[in-house]
Amino acid sequence: MIQENELITFILCLGALFFIIINYVKLKSLPGLRIFIISFTLFTMGWFFTVIEGVIFEETFNLIEHMCYICSSIMMIIWTLIFFKKRSVNEFNRDN
Repeated sequence: MIQENELITFILCLGALFFIIINYVKLKSLPGLRIFIISFTLFTMGWFFTVIEGVIFEETFNLIEHMCYICSSIMMIIWTLIFFKKRSVNEFNRDN
């Protein structure tokens, strides 16, 4: 059974992902942007599988959903480390 809150969250994730993609040129200055986009895409896929698990193969899609969340979290940690490392290097270079 599909739950409305899961479907609404998935639709909101799609909207945010669409916003990120259409503003790709403006966001290019962010360090590790591709990693961020991959992370957010995996997060959105997790919500997609959350919705699908309510219809068919509950256990299988539940496993896939949680794997997407784990991979998304790992990618987000990597992106955060890259972002703050490059940010601190840029601040150091600007001060000197």
